[in-house]
Amino acid sequence: MNIGGHLSTKDGFARLPENAHRLGLKTYQFFSKNQMQWKAPPLNEEDAAAHSDAAKKAGIFDEAIHASYLINLGSPEEDKYRRSFESFLEEIRRGDKLGVKLLIFHPGAHMGSGEKKALERISGAMNSALEKMKDSSVKLIVENTAGQGSVVGYSLDHLGYIADNSINRERIGFCIDTCHAYQAGYDLNNDFDSFLSELDAKIGLKFLRAFHLNDSKYPFNRHLDRHENLGKGTLSKDFYVNLFTEPRLSNLPAFLETPEGEDGYPKDLEFLRSLGLKL
Repeated sequence: MNIGGHLSTKDGFARLPENAHRLGLKTYQFFSKNQMQWKAPPLNEEDAAAHSDAAKKAGIFDEAIHASYLINLGSPEEDKYRRSFESFLEEIRRGDKLGVKLLIFHPGAHMGSGEKKALERISGAMNSALEKMKDSSVKLIVENTAGQGSVVGYSLDHLGYIADNSINRERIGFCIDTCHAYQAGYDLNNDFDSFLSELDAKIGLKFLRAFHLNDSKYPFNRHLDRHENLGKGTLSKDFYVNLFTEPRLSNLPAFLETPEGEDGYPKDLEFLRSLGLKL
């Protein structure tokens, strides 16, 4: 797997590949704008082009944008849905300008309308985005969730519904967050093979585009989205070995989102090496 991490853009987009390599990472994920605000200044065309050039020169082709946390494509409230959809389209446009092929996003929450209605709304929004952005090269990557509150996407059945109802399967994909999956009731410690088999049956392993590599602060199946640094939480050493030695996952990017951020990534990498894994 290609180990990456979520990086700050404080040094500018064009410095992201250099900063990733400095930390011992092979790829990276970032926010294209402030993740907690709806509005953002227009993307500087020169900065965007500089990023695309720098990534190509560094041999990085699987970097990702993580969409704004405010986006809720499952919202039953028309105003919130409209703002979410417009922000979603803007993230796709930014991805094209920055030369980034993967847009990872949380599917959303039903806010009392029910899971089925939310999944229908999310699928519809994704299909509308694919129609409006037919010339885009950005893939829409749905991230699984921990199942907290009214969020959907915690079940592989939910992700399978989104996959089955897409008008263009080649333009969508899925990102598995290891902490979220464990918290949602998938026993990665003791039954990783069964998890992969179910994922393959309901989504298709070829549509798996990335991992978010996070340990879990809390014990199994609590539906609590609390990441921990690798080796410090409740995911087992065997899990990490199984993940990194699974040949069907060997070319996927795995982005660290651990609590200490860039300061902690070297320690996360050292933990993986201590298991005898070659990174």
